[in-house]
Amino acid sequence: MKLARRLSLALAVALVAGLGTMTSPLPADACGGLFCQRTPVEQAGERILFATDGENVTAHVQIQYQGAAKDFSWILPTPTEPTLGVGSEALFNVLRGATQPTFRVNIDKTEGKCADFGMGRATATGAAAPSAAAEDSGVAVISQEQVGPFETAVLQANDTAKLKEWLTTNGYTVPAALDPLLDPYVAGKYYFIALKLQKDREAGDLQPIVFNYKSTKPGIPIRLTGVAATPDMGVYVWVLGKTRSVPENYRHAEINEARIDWPSGGQNYPAVVTEAMNEAGGQAFVTDYAGKSSGVQLDAIDPKALEAFARELTQKTDPVAFVQFALQNSYRLQQFVGGAAPAMDRGFGGGGRIMSFLKRHVPKPESLKDIDDSSFYYGITQYKTQLAAAQFEVNVMKVAVELEDTVIKPAREIRAMFDKHPYLTRLYTTLSPDEMTQDPMFVFNSEMGDVSNVHEAKGVRKCNPNVQEPWAPVEITLKNGIKFMVTGSPGSGTIQGPATTGKGEPVAMPAALRIEQTKTTGKPSVITDNRTKIQDILAALLSGNAAITIDAGSGKAVSVNVGGRGGSAGSGGGSAAAGGFGCAGCANPAKSTSNGAGEGMTFALFALGLAGWRWRARRR
Repeated sequence: MKLARRLSLALAVALVAGLGTMTSPLPADACGGLFCQRTPVEQAGERILFATDGENVTAHVQIQYQGAAKDFSWILPTPTEPTLGVGSEALFNVLRGATQPTFRVNIDKTEGKCADFGMGRATATGAAAPSAAAEDSGVAVISQEQVGPFETAVLQANDTAKLKEWLTTNGYTVPAALDPLLDPYVAGKYYFIALKLQKDREAGDLQPIVFNYKSTKPGIPIRLTGVAATPDMGVYVWVLGKTRSVPENYRHAEINEARIDWPSGGQNYPAVVTEAMNEAGGQAFVTDYAGKSSGVQLDAIDPKALEAFARELTQKTDPVAFVQFALQNSYRLQQFVGGAAPAMDRGFGGGGRIMSFLKRHVPKPESLKDIDDSSFYYGITQYKTQLAAAQFEVNVMKVAVELEDTVIKPAREIRAMFDKHPYLTRLYTTLSPDEMTQDPMFVFNSEMGDVSNVHEAKGVRKCNPNVQEPWAPVEITLKNGIKFMVTGSPGSGTIQGPATTGKGEPVAMPAALRIEQTKTTGKPSVITDNRTKIQDILAALLSGNAAITIDAGSGKAVSVNVGGRGGSAGSGGGSAAAGGFGCAGCANPAKSTSNGAGEGMTFALFALGLAGWRWRARRR
């Protein structure tokens, strides 16, 4: 019998410093067949923004949680005493929109004649010493305060068991499995931040948490996350600074774009990255974007517009007028977060946040407790009499304070942060629990170039009388000169996206074009370069000289032999042994001499979500 766990956690994370170059979005235009520009699907995962000036670090951590408010709790170790604040969901929305990789084929030539429509068939710094109180009792409470929707405490401890006892006594749930993982951070004299929701707040009130502290070298202490992580969990890291940020003790990889499903706009991008990370030994990052931070459009984060809304709203003391104005003028906040929810919900950051806001400031009279929230607030004019009888007035001073602390101030600080830091890097990886054995650290390299998130390729449509034009095979040429064919799969009515054999079977190839070790200066050290192998395989396929082995079970190409030089791979082209296309020396990536709290590693920030731990026994 094994324990199964259900929780929502925010990544155990340390601040990173490093930046890159951004590209402008492509113009909207019509596209034929399946070759439309679409944004790859993003995995559910952990999202963190870090900003650093070399001495001070700021981290914005997105919190993703589903469950009861009373079950939410977080424990976060930091190397130095932090100050806390809250952020905005809008920040992550604009970051994702500006830096998400896109893949587009520009078909500028058609060869041959395709079938007419209607004919043919489509184929398819170190930590401070603990205080005297900590020495005496095992735990010292450095501070306790309300921050946004959170009750917070900053602690120091010299004993893991006593730290757990304090947390449990004060309403935080910490599983036994976490004990050995907390030990190195206790031994390293780290501070611990404890978060939980205030009693009058709901899960819908959650918003990103912000940490400011002194540190020079950012990293992600990810070992604690392994307690509750899912397989191939996505980790998205944005770093604001002066230059490009690169991994120090993890590998860096560049993907093989011939494995990308170009017709769908790269919908399989996360899967290709996962394979590339595995080929690099399970611990690596790709760079999705590196460039100017000014490329991020911050129109949705407008402090002046938010201030104007707050001024007008706080003039309404009558509960009916207050609710009506808030709902009818919610467009003033609708861009603050964005999304598909009603405008007011978007402004406050999520589907449940507006309702929670209204419930706090205009509570239902006792006589109307049985009416559901939506009916009451959206139909509030029906209840004027009951509200008048209750002689209730909105405490607009309390409203003003809440809007300033949780909406307006975060917007100002985000704007100032981007003004201060000229460069942005987006790094991405996927990690499974068994790969979370080393805390990745990040450094800066001003000599490495920018990375565009916009990937374009040229296409030549290969028509024949048996296929209509939108579904005809297309020969794709990547910017690096690699060529391959995207061809129809008989009877499927769609086009197979990744490089295919002449019969439409996917080709087994490395997912990583190159695996390398980045450093603070100069070019990376190349560990594995698969370019020649990939070019040989694809050239042979185009000329018909490849020997292709098809798996009888899946029907997919599982190996390609090019003149006796080819390698083989498991289904889908994962990492291979010697002679294959994996990284022979990548099973144990280079380790930094400082890779753990117990060894004095200076983390810019660590944030582990122990949100809503719910353990239940389950038979296997």
